[in-house]
Amino acid sequence: MKKMALLSIFFPLFFSLFFPIQSAQAAQRQITILSDIFHRELNGKFTNDSLAQSISVKGGLYFTVANASPQSMWVIDPQLIEEISDMADGYKVLPSSEGQYSQSAQEFLQLLKLKIGKNQIFALSYGSPNIAARAKISEIELAKLQSVSSLRLARVLNLPVSAGLPTGFTPNTSLPSNKAKNDFAILHKTLNKIAQITNDPEVAEVALRSNALLNPKLSRKEAQYLSISLNGAIDRLEKKVKVLPGQYTLTSTNEKIPVTVVNEFNAPAEVILILKANSARIVIDTAKKVTLSENSRKQILISAKAVANGKVRVEARLETDKGARYGEANYLEFSISMIGPVITWVMAGAGILLVSASGIQIYRRTRKKVVINK
Repeated sequence: MKKMALLSIFFPLFFSLFFPIQSAQAAQRQITILSDIFHRELNGKFTNDSLAQSISVKGGLYFTVANASPQSMWVIDPQLIEEISDMADGYKVLPSSEGQYSQSAQEFLQLLKLKIGKNQIFALSYGSPNIAARAKISEIELAKLQSVSSLRLARVLNLPVSAGLPTGFTPNTSLPSNKAKNDFAILHKTLNKIAQITNDPEVAEVALRSNALLNPKLSRKEAQYLSISLNGAIDRLEKKVKVLPGQYTLTSTNEKIPVTVVNEFNAPAEVILILKANSARIVIDTAKKVTLSENSRKQILISAKAVANGKVRVEARLETDKGARYGEANYLEFSISMIGPVITWVMAGAGILLVSASGIQIYRRTRKKVVINK
């Protein structure tokens, strides 16, 4: 009983000494999250001014920052801060209106840095995609995405950003729509093929921005809009490397024909040129590795052997070095008018016979006229 009495005296004292420390640590672990959907197209224009309203006084994001705990840790989507930074420098709203909230963006960034102070900052994955959905496509890419996101956030805030995410942080478990996931998977596949042939930074930027399609906060309409925008951008990227169509005439058995491949990227590109004839009238090189300098075009000499006269169409397409078909095919049109040695002798003999026959006929007519005149 005496032991129980002593415990009843000392335990509350022990509790009061220990748990204030724990409470202080808990307070330090409060987390403020800054995240939103995309507001900016790939060309830099803003789709509307909803972000401007959110960062203005009484707006949702402004309220979150203004009321954050002084000891809060910060978890921030770099896409959001980059968009606000773009607004601060002056911006346009589709279709071509001048943005009116640059001053609000500047004031919001000043407030954010003031509230952050010396507190720890962490980066959400760029565009705030659902982590599970992104990891399902590639866990390795997700790890790289997290690293790039930290670098981008540190650069735009000009503040140190910690790696990873804070202990106790619970990611948004809401899932993007199946349509958004399917669209992302298709775009992701094409982007990977483009990345296999060139390391142009524009490709990496579009790939980074595409992660916003997996943000579960997107409405169906917003996801569809972003998907169409990304698809157009990726289609334009893919067409920067292509093989040009051509027309050729072959008049001999073996010839070298020039096939032109174009690279419009600001970085070197490497592809495999594949040629396939639709007729046995021609035998042609089937594959050539092509290395292109940035913003260049190159003529590749291809060996062609004519077998028979006629018209031939040859499919010309590109592949990556991993064998994936790249872009759309073009066609080379051949007109073969080859005259072989046997045909040449036959035609020459026929010509000689024709000339001889004509000479004989002229001689006979001349003799006949002479006889009549006599």
